[in-house]
Amino acid sequence: MAGCSVLSDASGRWGLIDLGTVDGASPATVEAGLVSASGAGLAIECTPGVTAALSVDLGDHSSGGTRMLARSGGSGAIPYQLYAADGSTPWNLQPLPLQFGAGVSRRSIPVRARATLTGAIPAGLYTDTVRVTLSW
Repeated sequence: MAGCSVLSDASGRWGLIDLGTVDGASPATVEAGLVSASGAGLAIECTPGVTAALSVDLGDHSSGGTRMLARSGGSGAIPYQLYAADGSTPWNLQPLPLQFGAGVSRRSIPVRARATLTGAIPAGLYTDTVRVTLSW
Protein backbone atom coordinates (compact mmCIF):
# COMPACT_ATOMS: atom_id res chain seq x y z
CA MET A 1 0.00 0.00 0.00
CA ALA A 2 1.39 3.41 -0.99
CA GLY A 3 1.89 6.01 1.71
CA CYS A 4 3.95 8.89 3.07
CA SER A 5 5.06 10.25 6.43
CA VAL A 6 7.04 13.16 7.83
CA LEU A 7 9.71 12.55 10.46
CA SER A 8 8.96 14.59 13.59
CA ASP A 9 10.58 15.27 16.95
CA ALA A 10 9.35 13.88 20.28
CA SER A 11 6.72 16.64 20.58
CA GLY A 12 5.34 15.87 17.12
CA ARG A 13 6.74 19.04 15.51
CA TRP A 14 8.03 18.71 11.97
CA GLY A 15 10.77 21.28 12.59
CA LEU A 16 11.71 24.75 13.79
CA ILE A 17 13.17 27.85 12.17
CA ASP A 18 15.02 30.18 14.57
CA LEU A 19 15.89 33.57 13.09
CA GLY A 20 18.04 34.37 16.12
CA THR A 21 18.46 37.59 18.05
CA VAL A 22 18.79 40.85 16.13
CA ASP A 23 19.01 44.56 16.88
CA GLY A 24 15.51 45.81 16.09
CA ALA A 25 16.66 49.43 15.95
CA SER A 26 18.43 49.05 12.61
CA PRO A 27 17.13 47.79 9.27
CA ALA A 28 18.24 44.23 8.58
CA THR A 29 17.35 41.06 6.72
CA VAL A 30 17.63 37.80 8.64
CA GLU A 31 17.38 34.30 7.22
CA ALA A 32 17.51 30.79 8.68
CA GLY A 33 16.71 27.23 7.66
CA LEU A 34 14.36 24.68 9.17
CA VAL A 35 15.96 22.16 11.50
CA SER A 36 14.01 18.93 11.96
CA ALA A 37 14.41 15.69 13.88
CA SER A 38 16.62 14.36 11.08
CA GLY A 39 18.76 17.48 10.57
CA ALA A 40 18.35 20.29 8.06
CA GLY A 41 15.15 20.38 6.05
CA LEU A 42 11.80 18.66 6.20
CA ALA A 43 12.36 14.88 6.12
CA ILE A 44 9.70 13.01 4.14
CA GLU A 45 9.41 9.29 3.53
CA CYS A 46 7.10 7.85 0.85
CA THR A 47 6.65 4.53 -0.86
CA PRO A 48 8.82 4.54 -4.02
CA GLY A 49 6.78 5.57 -7.05
CA VAL A 50 4.46 7.88 -5.09
CA THR A 51 3.71 11.40 -6.29
CA ALA A 52 3.11 13.67 -3.29
CA ALA A 53 2.64 17.38 -2.61
CA LEU A 54 3.43 19.71 0.29
CA SER A 55 1.22 22.71 0.91
CA VAL A 56 1.51 25.37 3.59
CA ASP A 57 -0.88 27.90 5.12
CA LEU A 58 -0.16 31.58 5.85
CA GLY A 59 0.35 30.99 9.58
CA ASP A 60 -1.44 32.10 12.71
CA HIS A 61 -0.65 35.81 12.40
CA SER A 62 -1.00 36.59 8.69
CA SER A 63 -2.30 39.95 7.56
CA GLY A 64 -3.48 40.81 4.06
CA GLY A 65 -2.02 37.59 2.64
CA THR A 66 1.42 38.17 4.22
CA ARG A 67 2.95 35.91 6.85
CA MET A 68 3.75 37.81 10.05
CA LEU A 69 5.86 37.10 13.11
CA ALA A 70 3.81 38.42 16.05
CA ARG A 71 5.31 39.81 19.25
CA SER A 72 4.45 37.73 22.32
CA GLY A 73 2.59 39.73 24.95
CA GLY A 74 2.38 42.96 22.99
CA SER A 75 1.80 44.72 19.73
CA GLY A 76 4.21 44.54 16.86
CA ALA A 77 4.68 42.28 13.87
CA ILE A 78 7.40 41.53 11.33
CA PRO A 79 6.59 40.32 7.80
CA TYR A 80 8.43 37.24 6.56
CA GLN A 81 8.55 34.81 3.66
CA LEU A 82 9.07 31.05 3.50
CA TYR A 83 11.13 29.44 0.72
CA ALA A 84 11.23 25.73 -0.12
CA ALA A 85 13.23 23.48 -2.44
CA ASP A 86 15.21 25.80 -4.76
CA GLY A 87 14.78 28.75 -2.38
CA SER A 88 14.30 31.41 -5.05
CA THR A 89 10.50 31.68 -5.08
CA PRO A 90 8.44 32.47 -1.96
CA TRP A 91 6.42 29.42 -0.87
CA ASN A 92 2.92 30.75 -0.46
CA LEU A 93 -0.22 28.70 -0.95
CA GLN A 94 0.87 26.79 -4.06
CA PRO A 95 1.57 23.07 -3.48
CA LEU A 96 5.15 21.88 -3.86
CA PRO A 97 5.13 18.68 -5.98
CA LEU A 98 7.36 15.80 -4.87
CA GLN A 99 8.31 12.74 -6.91
CA PHE A 100 9.53 9.54 -5.30
CA GLY A 101 10.93 7.49 -8.16
CA ALA A 102 11.86 3.83 -8.10
CA GLY A 103 14.33 3.18 -5.29
CA VAL A 104 13.75 6.60 -3.65
CA SER A 105 11.89 6.52 -0.35
CA ARG A 106 13.27 9.53 1.59
CA ARG A 107 13.74 13.16 0.65
CA SER A 108 14.88 16.16 2.63
CA ILE A 109 13.18 19.37 1.53
CA PRO A 110 15.06 22.55 2.45
CA VAL A 111 12.78 25.21 3.98
CA ARG A 112 14.03 28.72 4.80
CA ALA A 113 12.49 31.84 6.34
CA ARG A 114 13.54 35.40 5.56
CA ALA A 115 12.36 38.45 7.52
CA THR A 116 13.12 42.06 6.70
CA LEU A 117 13.27 44.44 9.65
CA THR A 118 12.72 48.07 8.74
CA GLY A 119 14.09 49.43 12.01
CA ALA A 120 12.39 50.62 15.23
CA ILE A 121 10.91 47.20 16.02
CA PRO A 122 9.84 46.78 19.68
CA ALA A 123 11.98 44.31 21.65
CA GLY A 124 10.43 40.94 22.34
CA LEU A 125 9.94 37.38 21.19
CA TYR A 126 8.32 37.15 17.74
CA THR A 127 6.77 33.86 16.64
CA ASP A 128 4.41 32.28 14.16
CA THR A 129 3.12 28.78 13.52
CA VAL A 130 2.43 27.49 10.01
CA ARG A 131 0.75 24.24 9.12
CA VAL A 132 2.28 22.11 6.39
CA THR A 133 0.13 19.43 4.76
CA LEU A 134 1.54 16.38 3.00
CA SER A 135 -0.85 14.77 0.51
CA TRP A 136 -0.48 11.92 -1.96
